[in-house]
Amino acid sequence: MDDPYSFGQIAAANALSDVYAMGGKPLTALNIACFPINDVEKEVFNLILAGGLDKITEAGASLLGGHSIDDKEIKYGLSVTGICGIDKIYSNNGAKQGDILYLTKSLGTGFAVSAICTDFLNEITLVEATQSMSKLNKYASELAVFLKAPNAVTDVTGFGLIGHLSEMMIASGTRCEIDLLSLPVINGVPELIKKGINPAGTKRNRKYFNKYVSVKNGLDENSLWVAFGAETSGGLIFSIPESNTSETENIFKFKNEPLYKIGRVLDENTKDGIYINII
Repeated sequence: MDDPYSFGQIAAANALSDVYAMGGKPLTALNIACFPINDVEKEVFNLILAGGLDKITEAGASLLGGHSIDDKEIKYGLSVTGICGIDKIYSNNGAKQGDILYLTKSLGTGFAVSAICTDFLNEITLVEATQSMSKLNKYASELAVFLKAPNAVTDVTGFGLIGHLSEMMIASGTRCEIDLLSLPVINGVPELIKKGINPAGTKRNRKYFNKYVSVKNGLDENSLWVAFGAETSGGLIFSIPESNTSETENIFKFKNEPLYKIGRVLDENTKDGIYINII
């Protein structure tokens, strides 16, 4: 990411996401900044911190300070503290048979970021990926809490859609079915994959989580890579009872918040070790 302000926004949004994934509200944040103070212009650091502060403010939280270290490579993140009603905490272990699975952001940020240093990345893909990564999960989380709809929630970050969904299914003692063609993908990402862009984290995800997955014959290989793709500041996965899906879809549409139906939770038969069927 060449734009320091966007870098700060994305790092902050990613850090705040864990609170939103549990239905919580961020209260405070501390900056964690590792900057090469003698090698980079101070304005770059100022812009990174400004981007982070703007997302903290948008989240309704307060920046209390932080810690800085002189380091060779730029690193920035937040330590976030949030609050949640004791009877309103969402976790990834409550998915039930018959639930419908929804995703709130398009996939493919890892491929876009990996392509920044190549000639393959076009402006449309970069802008869409940047907007996605810097968008807070605040609004989707607040709507879910208001509706009291989900049985289980998780966010999608480094382990990718398949990795985090595997964790949800394992924790819930269930398995699910994912429609590969229903997965939302950032414009231009399939073309990047065709040109050989494939992050190391994505390859590790597929190598490790493949044991939990059954793939229908004939599915597009490039789309499969997207499903395993390591994400930065990805969206939320909701597991919602089918009886609540119409209301959920209507309110998200009314609020102009993205919500993509990607599959459903199946029975509790996990004796074969397969937790995700991709069709």
